[in-house]
Amino acid sequence: MTPTPQTRDLVGRTILVTGANAGIGYWCAELLAARGARVLLGCRSPERASVAERSIRAHVEGADIGILSLDLGSSASIAEAAASVGDTLHGVICNAGVKSAHRGERTADGHDLMIGTNALGHFALLAQLAPTLSPDARVVAVGSIAHRFARIAPATLDEPWTGSSLSQYGRSKAALMAIAFELDRRWRGTARSALCAHPGYAVDPLTPARDGLAPVSPLVRGLAALTGGLVQGKDAGAAPIVHAATSTDATGGDYWGPGGLLEFRGAPRRVRASDEVRSREVGAALWAAAEELAGVRFPI
Repeated sequence: MTPTPQTRDLVGRTILVTGANAGIGYWCAELLAARGARVLLGCRSPERASVAERSIRAHVEGADIGILSLDLGSSASIAEAAASVGDTLHGVICNAGVKSAHRGERTADGHDLMIGTNALGHFALLAQLAPTLSPDARVVAVGSIAHRFARIAPATLDEPWTGSSLSQYGRSKAALMAIAFELDRRWRGTARSALCAHPGYAVDPLTPARDGLAPVSPLVRGLAALTGGLVQGKDAGAAPIVHAATSTDATGGDYWGPGGLLEFRGAPRRVRASDEVRSREVGAALWAAAEELAGVRFPI
């Protein structure tokens, strides 16, 4: 799904993508730049961010790219990043995340690594970006199929985790999604909106090659082609997220994903989120817990 010439319908719009130096985040950034958006790459590593910027510029003529130094596991980094954005933001794609962690790993602020980075870090970032968001700003939380098997438990959100790394990942994504749905409820009556989206089952061997990003051997690409009917590349996985962030038929409270079997691959369509992440009670309790744990207030 390499970008092709199309209407530059996002000229004049500025969108921040966290974790934009690799994977789904990179492809969201390239797809948005191809449509004329100014894209801010929110990345922890300046070196990897520069590699991503060069790649986007090499594949998108006239790409408008900026780099925002951002470590979602550090409250100091989040505050500095939010204060230095400068641009009015028309969209934020909350994509960055830790996908695996050893039991007991913590962020720079002492929180569980996955909960602290994937959920609390994005909550704190959005709270401090609030003054820079346009009146029609749209926030997209990148969720996961794994959220359906998770329980959030706001009261014990930051307690030491004793389960598997995969289970905690699903829980952190469920928490991020619940935050987005709660944000949308609090924005009701305004032109702002918050949505969720997921990339399906997206893999590097089916993704177009980009210099400096996840090299894949020709042999592995050839073998992966046999799975093309079941899974997809990360460029295609970014499509539901970009759709949620930009399409006129995507509205607040939506959840978008691939429309194929098991939501592993396919064109973007609305899909079902779990009852827990949509629960008003869970959302309100999680919001209060996030404010306390992150040490910020989200003025709405």
